[in-house]
Amino acid sequence: MCIAMAGIGWFESDTAKEYVPYIRPQEHGNHSNCKELCLQNGLCFTADDEFEIQVSDYSAKALTLAEHIDELKANGAVNVRIDYRDSGVGSNSCGPEILEKYRLKEKDIRFGFSVKC
Repeated sequence: MCIAMAGIGWFESDTAKEYVPYIRPQEHGNHSNCKELCLQNGLCFTADDEFEIQVSDYSAKALTLAEHIDELKANGAVNVRIDYRDSGVGSNSCGPEILEKYRLKEKDIRFGFSVKC
């Protein structure tokens, strides 16, 4: 997998290096300010605006269902997540509110990307 990140150049990694072994599995390896994602198989995702990406051996469903790391099962696929943006974590239900600078507040979002083989 190779990832082009705006302003940084090329960043190369593999899905094993992206994984963070949290005791309770959760999303990991998010990259922001990206303009392009190209996988080794030639599949490329590009956008006019910046986007966020995650590439993992685990699906979002597997990460959600696993209560502990020993329950996490890879699905044998390269799972690609492309997001417009991520909002910060927190809800003020059991801790502090999300800081203003980390809030995703846009109401009218127009986001698109292209996929090339």
